[in-house]
Amino acid sequence: MRDWIDAFGKRKTNIGFQAAELEESTSELSNPARGWYQIHTFLAEQEPDFEELRWCLYPKDTLAFLLIDIGHFWDRDLEQEILDRICRIFSFFSERSYDCIVRVVYDHEGKASLREPSLFSQVESHLEQIGKLVKQFMDTIYVFQGMLVGNWGEMHSSRFLSEARLRQMAEILRRSRGEETYLAVRRPVYWRMLHEEQKKGVAAANDMGIFDDGILGSESHLGTFGTEGRKDAAWNEPWKRDDELSFETEIGMTAPNGGEAVYGGRYLQELTPEMVLDTLCQMQITYLNRAHDTRMLEVWKEWKYPGTGVWKEKSFYDYVSGHLGYRFLVRKAYIVPKRKHHIYHVEVEVENTGFAGYYQEAEIRLEYMDSSGADSSEVLETRMKGWKSQEHRTLACTIEAGNVRLYVMARRKKDGAIIRFGNVSDEQGRVFLGEITGLQESNQK
Repeated sequence: MRDWIDAFGKRKTNIGFQAAELEESTSELSNPARGWYQIHTFLAEQEPDFEELRWCLYPKDTLAFLLIDIGHFWDRDLEQEILDRICRIFSFFSERSYDCIVRVVYDHEGKASLREPSLFSQVESHLEQIGKLVKQFMDTIYVFQGMLVGNWGEMHSSRFLSEARLRQMAEILRRSRGEETYLAVRRPVYWRMLHEEQKKGVAAANDMGIFDDGILGSESHLGTFGTEGRKDAAWNEPWKRDDELSFETEIGMTAPNGGEAVYGGRYLQELTPEMVLDTLCQMQITYLNRAHDTRMLEVWKEWKYPGTGVWKEKSFYDYVSGHLGYRFLVRKAYIVPKRKHHIYHVEVEVENTGFAGYYQEAEIRLEYMDSSGADSSEVLETRMKGWKSQEHRTLACTIEAGNVRLYVMARRKKDGAIIRFGNVSDEQGRVFLGEITGLQESNQK
């Protein structure tokens, strides 16, 4: 940290930059589009009790998982009354500023074979109808999981999972998604089936992630992975664990991955905190279910974080909570005076220390009081979307100011939602960087 810089050659100006202690916080962060979620299940034929639902919301969650069962209408299109009801569900969560993970299904009891349409044309028609609602609520729906079919909508035990049909269903949803609404499929092999053109690399696709509802339930994540290595298996076949985890790392560079951690019985005995962290990091995990299998989460609460720093000996569960998705941490800040009086070059070093990247448009600003005494700000970063896990950036701007206190803060562009840094911050989410003091011109030549 540089707290005294001379940049004026023979004619010197004494600049005192009293740098703040950039302390990392271990408090729970309530940031948009990442973290824990709980499932809210709705039957399309029944009007929800929105008053009761209001009391079921977890106050610190920014994500909500909406499971909407349309199986009652397996043999016909959704009537306008039903579409309006689904809109009311989306509106309820939109009005409360939730980022929604949505899965529309024919079955939520593991009985897809009894509840799915007989004809694929009916599935397509339902997808078209649901797609119009997705487009209408593109600012609310963060991830749309699955394609209606399979037990629990998890894309297994269905007659509609051929590559050709998967592509047809995905194309309908792609036409409906907004720029910041992502699709997700249950297994990496389905992703590959839908991106045949990218056999030589996955970096080009940015619309689809993975939802793994068997995380750590077994070596294969309960059938998510296969047994053959990437070199021996085809592109459209499942690969063994290590290869699939590496593949998910690439997918997670451009789209959010998430799912459910599952208590694996005997397999749990093989796990260590280090192994679990490695898995979550490789998977680029952005969101997890807080209620599906609490036995695994209770184990995490008993474990201690195995690393060093401020998290040493803290609950492993708390560490995971703090690092789901993105976690921006201010590492350094310093000032370089320019030759013109009261003009300064400011640099701020920020690292994303979370498990995953950041997938929405947002900006980082420097806030200060200018030389006239008015509150002012300058943009440090205009494009946070695409900021990868473990990526370090040096952000810079030039300001004109007197003796001032400097702060940094981040907001999402579409709604102004605060993105809190991992540092200790004030109620507005601002991190104090330090103060410029002692402005004095000398006569030295």
